[in-house]
Amino acid sequence: MPEKAKEAAGEAQIKARWRAAGSKVWYFFNSLKLTLSILITLAIVSIFGTVVEQNLPIEDYLSNYGEKWTKAILYLRLNDMYHSYWFTALLAMLATNIIVCTFERFPPKWKSLLNHKSEKFDSKLIEKFTNHQTFSVAAAPDAVKERVVSAFKKKRYGIISSGGDGEWRLYAWKGRIGRLGSDMTHISLLLILLGAIVGSFAGYKDFRAIFVGGDVTVPNEGFKLKLDKFWIDYYDSGQIKQYNSLVTVIEGGKEVLQKQIWVNEPLYYKGIRFYQSSYGTAWNRVEEAQVALKLKNRDNPGDPVAVKWQELKAMPGSPYSVKLVSYSADFAYDEKTNTVFSKSAEANNPAVQLEIYNGEKLVSTPWLFLKYPGIFPAIPNSDVDMVFLDFRGTMYSGLSINKDPGTNIVWAGTIVMGFGFILAFFVYHRRVWIIVRNTGRSSEVKLGGTINKNNFVFEKELKEIVEAVSASKGE
Repeated sequence: MPEKAKEAAGEAQIKARWRAAGSKVWYFFNSLKLTLSILITLAIVSIFGTVVEQNLPIEDYLSNYGEKWTKAILYLRLNDMYHSYWFTALLAMLATNIIVCTFERFPPKWKSLLNHKSEKFDSKLIEKFTNHQTFSVAAAPDAVKERVVSAFKKKRYGIISSGGDGEWRLYAWKGRIGRLGSDMTHISLLLILLGAIVGSFAGYKDFRAIFVGGDVTVPNEGFKLKLDKFWIDYYDSGQIKQYNSLVTVIEGGKEVLQKQIWVNEPLYYKGIRFYQSSYGTAWNRVEEAQVALKLKNRDNPGDPVAVKWQELKAMPGSPYSVKLVSYSADFAYDEKTNTVFSKSAEANNPAVQLEIYNGEKLVSTPWLFLKYPGIFPAIPNSDVDMVFLDFRGTMYSGLSINKDPGTNIVWAGTIVMGFGFILAFFVYHRRVWIIVRNTGRSSEVKLGGTINKNNFVFEKELKEIVEAVSASKGE
């Protein structure tokens, strides 16, 4: 028996600890301080999400912020902040906080709104209200009770009564739905958070640089977007007025839609929005490059030859042909990964890679540098070399691709929030308690009540009701 008692006591202690831990967690999330802390944190980090443009190529971040800050941006996922684990965790905490606060406050509020047991209130309660009046009416209690009911109903109050035999107790109410305004706001916030989370996990934001005549496959969709034309409109002063793209949706091998888009005029197709977000000169390809052969024992090169992108071009007066295969606007080399990349989108150190053929034989694939001609031999075992003289950049149209299936949920939450604000700020909950009793020659009426906002309106309304009840003395 003692062992069973100890075991039962141990289980009771464990349950008590769990209950205490649960109470602490519940208390933590049922906190206005937590709500304010999360909202302030979200507001601050959203500034970063606005300042740091989202979902750009790494080269753009390198160009705008440098290598040090770019590493920090990528590590903290500020380049895709709204899909980061920490931002989602903040939203989840806020949602939990709202749910706990709603469950803590809504049930007792709802119960009190439905409880209209007027027969149980104490007559002394009326005198404690700021808004209370006592007056006499020269009529029987039953008749006065009917006048009271009629006066309150004309003001669109709900009213119930109990009693009889010379004494009536009444309870009137109006605008009780206004008490639910804060709860509607809580629900709206949950809907908005749900929409944000759905958009975060089921949607995406992407950026694509498209060249004229090129196309991109839209992520996770069965269609492509082709750029037919890109152009810039200018003011008379020479400043840029607008940049435009003419794009075509290709689905199933067929062109199904064509539209001109600009900054404030996106393309919508199958729940996906395509925004004109930027433009520029490509950092990884060129329209053409000018190269020339040069004897190794001479300083001046021969006549330049224009080589278009991915084109095989014969070099006049020689057995060689060249093909332009790569370009780096700001050449950099990573020894660890043995890869070439561009440190920025600016042409600070432009370089092109060529495939050089002798007849049909590939003899070399050198990188040629515009600012450092001849730094590396381009053609091995030959008395001639090749130099990079000039280039013509390729313009691209930068399109932001945005799919957010949570948008409609967010809109629903916004509508609910608007309705909640209307209830909270413009619908006032009025409650009035009334006693009508026989005093012999007349009937005494005591009434008093409360309102959650706008006491001036309530005072005026009660005065009009008193006047309406007292007005029929001579009838």
